[in-house]
Amino acid sequence: MTTPLRTQAPTFREQPKRAVPPPGEAGLVGAALMIGILLLALQLWILTVALEEFQRHNDERTYILAGISAVIFAGGLSVRWLLRRTPSIRRTSVSRRDSN
Repeated sequence: MTTPLRTQAPTFREQPKRAVPPPGEAGLVGAALMIGILLLALQLWILTVALEEFQRHNDERTYILAGISAVIFAGGLSVRWLLRRTPSIRRTSVSRRDSN
């Protein structure tokens, strides 16, 4: 039974069925997450080395390392832009257990 304010908790039969992601999507998302974490760690290490070079007054290496870090950052932004640009249409399927 539903009310305008929905004061009652939904029963078991009223709960929506969860869509199962397509095969391979979970592995793809996990791989993308690991690559992102690896690049973030690499960027942090590069910035740490750049700070040490800055303290040693070695300006040429500092600018090179800061440039490499900026390229990694720009690559991350471009990947994010590409992911937002892709259509959000995806095929979902309902598991056999939920369809009964």
